[in-house]
Amino acid sequence: MRLGPLFGGRRAWIAALAIGSVLSGLTESGIIAILAQAAAALVDGASRVRADLGPLHVDQSLGVLLTVALGLALLRFALQVMISFVLARVSTDMQTQLRSRLFAAYTRASWDVQSRDREGELQEFATNQIGQSVAGARQATALVVATTTFLVLVVSALALNVAAALIVLIAAAGLFAALRPLSKVGSRQGHAVSLASREYARGISEAVRLAEETHVFGVEAAQRERVDGLIDSLGRPYFQMQLLAALVPGIYQSMIYLLVVVALLILYAAGGQVTALGAVVLMLVRASTYGQQAQGAYQAVRQALPYLERVQDTQRRYDASVSPGGTRALRKVEGIAFERVSFEYEPARPVLREVSFEVEALETVGIVGPTGAGKSTVVQILLGLREPASGRYQINGVPAGEFDDEDWHRAISYLPQQPRLLHASVADNIRFFRPIADEEVERAARLAGIHDDVVGWPAGYDTVVGPRADAISGGQQQRVCLARAIATRPEVLVLDEPTSALDPHTERQIQSSLAELKHELTLFVIAHRLSTLDICDRVMVIVDGRVDDFDTASALRGSSAYYRRALGLTDSAPTTIAESPRGEE
Repeated sequence: MRLGPLFGGRRAWIAALAIGSVLSGLTESGIIAILAQAAAALVDGASRVRADLGPLHVDQSLGVLLTVALGLALLRFALQVMISFVLARVSTDMQTQLRSRLFAAYTRASWDVQSRDREGELQEFATNQIGQSVAGARQATALVVATTTFLVLVVSALALNVAAALIVLIAAAGLFAALRPLSKVGSRQGHAVSLASREYARGISEAVRLAEETHVFGVEAAQRERVDGLIDSLGRPYFQMQLLAALVPGIYQSMIYLLVVVALLILYAAGGQVTALGAVVLMLVRASTYGQQAQGAYQAVRQALPYLERVQDTQRRYDASVSPGGTRALRKVEGIAFERVSFEYEPARPVLREVSFEVEALETVGIVGPTGAGKSTVVQILLGLREPASGRYQINGVPAGEFDDEDWHRAISYLPQQPRLLHASVADNIRFFRPIADEEVERAARLAGIHDDVVGWPAGYDTVVGPRADAISGGQQQRVCLARAIATRPEVLVLDEPTSALDPHTERQIQSSLAELKHELTLFVIAHRLSTLDICDRVMVIVDGRVDDFDTASALRGSSAYYRRALGLTDSAPTTIAESPRGEE
């Protein structure tokens, strides 16, 4: 078993740990040897100790020996403090680095890879999977300490009585080998628990997200049954893993004790020195304790490695998807074009088929079409979240991927249909981790029609909003997100139905703001309401992954069959133009 992945780049700490363990083992051996001799002297009523301790000849007063033992005990105490510090430092550093690197890899990963992660997957890896990996690292360092100390005590026992120590050392190695099959079983159970933990985390995350619907539809019992099934699936391999973790060290220690007693009986019958045998007994009993710890740590490491391997595999998957990024400066967006752009999420199932169009700067374009037509995919390509499978996406006649990331994020902004707020103040939600001045935050809020609402709240722009925070309406949430989208004065703004959650009065406010913004930036609007098209210079009709038509709204009434049908559908509901309630693919 390789411990390298668990130790990572912490070789200096591990070296310090090994050295500290050697010194701690030597001091413990010295203390045991002195105490055995001192106890024998006290029993005999002697004030001096004359004995051979392996290669050493001792002839000292009892007081001097006990003083030396006291010094060794204090030294061992200091070494144990150092060892404990290193153990804590290694596990803490590993936890910090694993979590930081995993999240950094996730944030750099392409949207294509991020969007394929199942619900709750990153959270599970960042918490339980990394937690188990860190526990493995902690056990790996404990394995170093226990193994090193075990060997030092056995070597010390060898110095006192070669035969007794050799018997125990050979028996311990044989027991370790005999118990390896159980360790392999534990490793397999670790894999099973890792997988089941991931499924359980996904199920819990989904249940939390759908809690409202669960109450409304009265399916709490079915949800509980589903989650109980996931809990049971996790419980079976977890029980087996915990059973092995508890069973193997206990078996190991019991067998070692048995072997120590048998060996010493044989040596005593052969006529060994009683005092020396007492020291050997104490050393070997202590060695058996460290041997048990080493066996238990080894078992735990085997069970933890699958978690670390999954974390590392996930990080590598994220890293492999990172786009190299461009270096070309994007000074000003003067034109946007798709040239025969095609895209597919799965082989042989195209979502877009040779989509081509050109849009000039400061033009406002509406995008309409039935559910599954490819509207959202067009938007994701416009935002640089996905790359065309074929064809070219160009800005100013240059492939979009060649532009510098910082310039790109300055120039392009987005408002999703479903508002997503941070658990933070209104101002911080508008800033969204960007260095934006207070006056720009307020300007954006005014344009989004949310400023008057915000200043009417007791804490104003410091009011905390977001999931499970102070309740604000869906329309207010959407306007905060619109303010976020325009706070940096972007050159291109992509809107996924900006008025879908608004009342008629607020909708008119937003449309008025967007009408003002028309003269400052290029707008793309996925339109689900007929009224949204009022601000559009042209409307793009996407049907079955193709551009069915692209013209002014008035011209489409005569040229686009889909557009005419959509207008017909609005006779009874004059605000709706799309067939999809959410505009999803």
